[in-house]
Amino acid sequence: MAAHHARSVLAALALGAAVTVSGCAGSASSSNSPASVDGTDSGSTASPGPSDSVGSAQAPGAQDAPGDDRGRPGGSGSGADRPRWCTTEALTVSLRPGQPAAGNRYAALVLTNSSSAACRTQGWPGLQLTGANGGKIPTKVVRDHSVPSRQLTLSPGGHATARLHWTVVPGEGDPDDGRCPEPKAVRVIPPDQRTARTASWKSGEVCGAGEIDVRPLLPGAGPPS
Repeated sequence: MAAHHARSVLAALALGAAVTVSGCAGSASSSNSPASVDGTDSGSTASPGPSDSVGSAQAPGAQDAPGDDRGRPGGSGSGADRPRWCTTEALTVSLRPGQPAAGNRYAALVLTNSSSAACRTQGWPGLQLTGANGGKIPTKVVRDHSVPSRQLTLSPGGHATARLHWTVVPGEGDPDDGRCPEPKAVRVIPPDQRTARTASWKSGEVCGAGEIDVRPLLPGAGPPS
């Protein structure tokens, strides 16, 4: 009888120990749940990912660079440490006749930075010939790629020049009487701008249905070559 009682006591003690061990194991499993490991159980304890910490710091620069360089050759980095692109309002324009050749005429189109701050420009200006009353004269700008386009920085008072070339020999598309239009002015749109400046045209008639070959802007205000 005593032996049977002792075995009952030992069995009870073993059952209690098993329950205690099972409870500890369940607690340990709960502390290693996926929600606790990756922080998704609480937004306040989740660590910011790479896009949170890096993206917010780089967003302004990432937006400025493409808009500032506008896809131009040679543009790189952000525009924070470089002058802005020259606007029409920052420039004045003038036209200087060049040395004529047989049936050919040349002129230098000069853009001058008339603002108080340096600015950048690059490429080919747009042109529109006009008559005495301001009416449009047929104009076709053909970009001359014989010299490379360069990014230029114009200090206040600095110049950039584009060479213009056209013919005075009547041909297809010109008036039948052989008298080609003689502009009185030219409207000039600087690269990447939408508004124009006007310069007097004193270079005579333009044949070839208004076709003008235009080289990209180069530094200085030298004669057309």
